[in-house]
Amino acid sequence: MNKSELNKIRKALVLQRQEVLEDLNRHGVANTGTAGALADEADRAEKIAESVVEHQLGYTESKLLEKIDFALQRIDEGGYGICEECGGEISMARLEAKPSVSLCIDCQSAKEKSA
Repeated sequence: MNKSELNKIRKALVLQRQEVLEDLNRHGVANTGTAGALADEADRAEKIAESVVEHQLGYTESKLLEKIDFALQRIDEGGYGICEECGGEISMARLEAKPSVSLCIDCQSAKEKSA
């Protein structure tokens, strides 16, 4: 991977990181209401369901943020684009499609099959 490609990936990761942080902040704000203050049973149930969805979205986004930060760290350390499992190169097409990945397509497929 050349320096230009690496800079392109870094910019994409930084942009994606900012978007995830904005989403996390939005979900945090949306989750400030209290279901107990609602009088109607259906409204309370709906608010609880929304709260669960917001929590799950926040968890998923937090995990993505960790992957993005790890990818940025690997860029800084010179290990970006190398599969953590087999040590082979991750294809540029895969990195462009999903810059936070740390496994090549074969190792990712094997991981998904064993799960």
